[in-house]
Amino acid sequence: MNSMKALPVIFMLFFSLVTLSSGDLIEDVCRTSSDFKVCIDALRKDPKSSSADKKGLVHILLQQCLTKAKSIYNEIVSLLEQAKEHVLVQCLQVCKENYDSSIDDAETAIKDFDANDFPGVMSVVSGVASAPDTCEETFNESVKISPIKSKDDDFTNFINLTASLINQFGN
Repeated sequence: MNSMKALPVIFMLFFSLVTLSSGDLIEDVCRTSSDFKVCIDALRKDPKSSSADKKGLVHILLQQCLTKAKSIYNEIVSLLEQAKEHVLVQCLQVCKENYDSSIDDAETAIKDFDANDFPGVMSVVSGVASAPDTCEETFNESVKISPIKSKDDDFTNFINLTASLINQFGN
């Protein structure tokens, strides 16, 4: 009879231990990034993140950098097709060229990261980051309002948070 009374207590202890010991790696990793919320949101969207280790999580973020660069590039191409004003076409052309390079750099960063070449990754990631910066500088110099400013800003933030995590591997 005593063992029957102890069963719920044992069950509760077991459940508590399992809950406490099943730490959330995504939260742990994102706490060390430069933007916790964006990091959490990005990783929670990817079903592979639930079974990934720390390196796998950063790989997922690098993959998302590539996806974001391609998406912005495609938006720039679409805007170029619609643009009529010469100054806008020139600015968008600069953005297109920079994002084209950014896509190549993001692909290289993923390869370097997978090969554990962390200094190489950091070098290439700075190239990825130059696309939104150069794009916005081009619009600022022309005194034109950038139609992709919010996307450039978000992408810059995303690259910075990814770089903050990559940097931890090099130390």
